[in-house]
Amino acid sequence: MTEEKYYESQNFENLKYREETFRKYRFVDCSFTNCTFEECVLVQSSFSGCTFCKCTITSLRASDHSQIQNVEFTDCNLIGVHWDELLPAGKFAEPIKKLQTCRLKYNTFAEMDMRKFDFSGQDIMDSMFAKCRLMECNFKGCNLERTEFFQCNIQKADFRQASGYQVDVLTNKMSGARFSFPEVMSLLSGLHISID
Repeated sequence: MTEEKYYESQNFENLKYREETFRKYRFVDCSFTNCTFEECVLVQSSFSGCTFCKCTITSLRASDHSQIQNVEFTDCNLIGVHWDELLPAGKFAEPIKKLQTCRLKYNTFAEMDMRKFDFSGQDIMDSMFAKCRLMECNFKGCNLERTEFFQCNIQKADFRQASGYQVDVLTNKMSGARFSFPEVMSLLSGLHISID
């Protein structure tokens, strides 16, 4: 039986992991700077209250009660992450506490409650928000190129100066959401209408 490896308030720098399996690791209030995790797997592992700065996380997978809780990302590249796999037990807290000047590509957010989250200024490309609660979220100034919103509640969310989003007006709850012209015209694409 593998014993749990526990780290609290530790600083990790310049680590590079590729196709590693982290089994029974627990990181609490740790900081990771300039680290790379490519195609790694979390098994019975958790990150709680940790910070990641200038890190690259690619195709992270999780299983067997692994979770990320209240983690902050600054100047990070997050590629191919399925955040719903990393939800804390009971879904009482969200995996991400803060994003600052990050680039997200091929990420999936499914059935997550992220109301009032500040996504402003992030690059979130080729990603998907599905059945999420995003009320009063701030997407102001985001590059959302080819990022889809499907069956989400985006009521009172702020999409001003955001670009590239694909929001289906028929499946999303949108009352009170704010958009900027001309990008707001993209909302009409799902209606299959002609505008002269």
